[in-house]
Amino acid sequence: MRGRSGLGRLAVTAVAAVLAATLAACGGGSGSDGSASSSGSSGSTSGSGGAKGSPVKLMIIAPTGTAGTNYPDMVAATKAAVRGVNARGGIGGHPVVLEHCNERNDAATAKKCAERAADEHVLAVVGEISGSGGIMPILAKAGIPSIGSAGVSADGSELSSPISFVISPLTFYPAVCPSLLAKAGATHIGLVGYDLSASDRLITMAVGGGKAVGHPIDPKIRIPITTSDFAPAITQLSRSGADGAVLVVFDQAAYAVIAKSGQQVRTCHAAGTLSPTFLATLGSAADRLVVATAFPELSQTSQYPEVARMVRELDAEQATGDADAAPALRSSTSTTGAWLSVQIAEKVGDQVSGDLTAASLLAQLNRTRNLDLGGIIPPLDLTTPTPIPGAERIFNSTLRGARWDSASKSFVSLGNETYNGLDILRRAAG
Repeated sequence: MRGRSGLGRLAVTAVAAVLAATLAACGGGSGSDGSASSSGSSGSTSGSGGAKGSPVKLMIIAPTGTAGTNYPDMVAATKAAVRGVNARGGIGGHPVVLEHCNERNDAATAKKCAERAADEHVLAVVGEISGSGGIMPILAKAGIPSIGSAGVSADGSELSSPISFVISPLTFYPAVCPSLLAKAGATHIGLVGYDLSASDRLITMAVGGGKAVGHPIDPKIRIPITTSDFAPAITQLSRSGADGAVLVVFDQAAYAVIAKSGQQVRTCHAAGTLSPTFLATLGSAADRLVVATAFPELSQTSQYPEVARMVRELDAEQATGDADAAPALRSSTSTTGAWLSVQIAEKVGDQVSGDLTAASLLAQLNRTRNLDLGGIIPPLDLTTPTPIPGAERIFNSTLRGARWDSASKSFVSLGNETYNGLDILRRAAG
């Protein structure tokens, strides 16, 4: 079963890093070797088109095949993307080899993956996800850019390292949730969050988001992170008269609030933090759940040609025998983020003049403005860090909305409207 219980544990760890509170969807998959293994055997270096230069190497660092949180869909997405890049002639005429280093949800192994990336002189690390931290300092010392990391490391370095380029804006979900709840019909919005000082900043975002749309957050209910009794919080929320609630809790706590108050209270969380498999067990109680999501839903292929191209490339990867590229494992959050990270490496790498190296790619990334990714996210300006201390390297702050649909047991888009979390916070401050 494709569970996400480990995601909440990583998310709680990320709360300790203040801003890294949410991350992409996880899944179960194969692969338990902690070493970096070339994906060429899976076909990701085949079909190199007109590429004539010497091969360049990309690496994804992500856990698979462990007893904890796994991301085989991200590995499959980068393989599919690299296959597409090579079919188009590579990056700057160089065929691309993709390596996957399985960090096993282990801090020591994660650092070994970063060291291997440095030793093998990879062009970039794409789609990295590791909760332990310690990867960015090693990559920074080697001058290797990290493109599209999940931004959830315990040390917070993915959000602040000068070699990191984060494109998922899920950190801003509490600021956007009040807008989504109001659009869904809520008029009195509360909040349920952990009683941790490290949660304060996320809760402050939610308060700012409520202020910006004219819906002050009340009540603000705080619960111990260790509690297993959620009845008092749910009762307090119900008695307050709130018909909407921002959730800054994860796993069991989030499911409890959704299940017990879902018929009366609309809830909002970040996409990728809640398991569709588990939500399906809640029946219609989960139908009032909305999520702030980083990217369009995978079902929106008719509206987003680049989403359609990604799906085609994933289908082609699955056709090679890669079971991790199967539709059932795909996520609009983690799969799309990993695929986009390779697109960025390709588009920016094609602009490099002279030798294509990690150093020249990093320099070009730092010069890149108005990077068009086909409308999946707004054009990126990689020259201007985010003005939030400790989260400077988040280069996309625009989210969308989706709702849970118990009939299809999937998330359905709330429409093409976008919400800029950073702009919402600026309005609240003003």
